[in-house]
Amino acid sequence: MTGIDKFSPFLTRAAKDLEKSGAEFVVMPCNTLHVHEKKIRSAITVPFVSIVDASVLRLREMKITRIGILGSRLTNKHNLFKQRAPDITFVSVPSVLQNAIDTGLDTFVVLNDSTLLRKALHKACIFLKQQDLHNVLVACTDFNGIIPPIRNIAIHDTLDILVRATINML
Repeated sequence: MTGIDKFSPFLTRAAKDLEKSGAEFVVMPCNTLHVHEKKIRSAITVPFVSIVDASVLRLREMKITRIGILGSRLTNKHNLFKQRAPDITFVSVPSVLQNAIDTGLDTFVVLNDSTLLRKALHKACIFLKQQDLHNVLVACTDFNGIIPPIRNIAIHDTLDILVRATINML
């Protein structure tokens, strides 16, 4: 077991503990770790609020059929959104921009310095705008509040969408 797979036992145990403690549902505010969603769901009997499902539902409600996506290398690698919504075209950034985002994300997580990440996300948004996209899905909860405003680009943040879905569960 290597990389992201190491998290699976911890996540399923945590979900079980939440359920045993009386949680009426479980929420995981991380896009990348949703690669373990099936295992988590099978470990509990209470509902699991999926950030991916909630975001796809919101995009469909808004009738968005083509959108840029900004996430971590693992979120993009696992194509979580594309798998759940083959009816929506998710446009990723080129690898050179993705590498800059990942470097910036690593620096942000380790050093709490968002400078590189902010610059990389800005360049990525400009690229997506050049692809004639007017909507961008922010598919990394660490990006919340860091995406710079870009004229004529609507930002759809999966964390904000998850918060709304969680409130609706209540």
